[in-house]
Amino acid sequence: MSVPFTKKLKHKNVITTIGKLFSEYLPKTDCNPISQRLPIFVEYDNQKSVGIIDTTMNLGVSAGMITVVKLVGSKFTYESIDGGHRKRAIRDYINGEFAVNGKFFEDLTDKETTNFLNTEIVLCVYEPLSNYDKGEIFRILNGTMHKVNNQEILNSYGDIDIANAVRYAVREEFQKQHLIFELTDAKNSKWIDIQNKRLKLEEFVARIYYRYYEDGNLGSRTDKDLMKMYSDDTIKIKKLSEKVKKHLDFLFELVKVKKTVMNKMGWKELNTLSNLCHYFNEKLGEWKMHDAEKFYKNFVKVFYDYSVDVDNKWKDVVDFDFENAETTIKETFNNYTTCHDSYKKQEQLCKWIVEHKNLKINQGITILDVKRLFKKEEKEAVLARQDLKCAVDGKKLDYADAEAAHDVAYILGGSTTDLTNCAMIRKEYNRKMGTMTIAQYKKILIAEGKI
Repeated sequence: MSVPFTKKLKHKNVITTIGKLFSEYLPKTDCNPISQRLPIFVEYDNQKSVGIIDTTMNLGVSAGMITVVKLVGSKFTYESIDGGHRKRAIRDYINGEFAVNGKFFEDLTDKETTNFLNTEIVLCVYEPLSNYDKGEIFRILNGTMHKVNNQEILNSYGDIDIANAVRYAVREEFQKQHLIFELTDAKNSKWIDIQNKRLKLEEFVARIYYRYYEDGNLGSRTDKDLMKMYSDDTIKIKKLSEKVKKHLDFLFELVKVKKTVMNKMGWKELNTLSNLCHYFNEKLGEWKMHDAEKFYKNFVKVFYDYSVDVDNKWKDVVDFDFENAETTIKETFNNYTTCHDSYKKQEQLCKWIVEHKNLKINQGITILDVKRLFKKEEKEAVLARQDLKCAVDGKKLDYADAEAAHDVAYILGGSTTDLTNCAMIRKEYNRKMGTMTIAQYKKILIAEGKI
């Protein structure tokens, strides 16, 4: 398979020592380029650095090849491509920032110091490269030599708009971090029960970016999809970022409520709410959340009803043409909360939620797209068709006290153009019936003796 480099690459291998690496190369090397930079709070854990020094110094294990590229027009002469953690471990150990087996570098005997600094190491030096070629080298080396996940590979694309937008949203070091990813002074997540280890939160944001890169609605956002987006050099990042910020704002309002009434929000719940945001985009057009507390309190009842199933109601096995596994509704619901590859599975997850009797959409969400609503003359025609009576209680209804209700809620697939799906009912009923049909809501009122 040919490698899609933009040109034939030139490089040379230099056999040097740890001592020369530290004194001659590292001061001139950007050991922490944006393409390899880890989230700040992960840097506090130096366990990996200790392991690198221990195995090199005490076990005689080679530190392997370190790869750098020459730079042009930079304060640095070189930039790290691969082996950044090894370079930082060597630099920080010699600078006395951590101990290995209880001994700092300055505590080593003269013989131990000489042996360590004279340990040979191979330095691969590339001539100046494009961002893409630097990333391609990283992807090849880490695809064959180390185990890295897809988001770490995407991060290697370096200084490109989409990669930067994702990093900026999550990491506080760039001072553009979205508040949902805010950290405490102890470098723990303040609002969500998730950290950015192995770039997990950046992957979450990248998947949101991909959906808006496509259409903003539900759909696949696989690793392959993300690679396609990161490879698109025509991407319009400003417009995408505005949409993603609005999406994250929606989630932030809800995680604040969750922390107030319960605790930090977990991974499955956050993913589910993100899916719902895309689902609302698809089904409601322009919308906004007018009451985060009411919406979340309704949502969380539904979420835990399915995911925990205290009353053992959701034990039936699902029968979907897109599902091969024989799992119960509860099991399937939990599986779908972290699904990224199937529109139908994500749609089913959202349908389970919005069709649940406890989720009263109207109490938290407002539809802003007037195209989704019936026109004045259409509502008057429907009220006339009903002999000026409420479709719920059958009593006289003035137009001023009436609202148009979708017999089948739009979010559940009801039409906004077919007047057979329109009924004029009292405003109070429309507020309370949520996604129920008029027949379902009437049964409840009759059972309660209200009509």
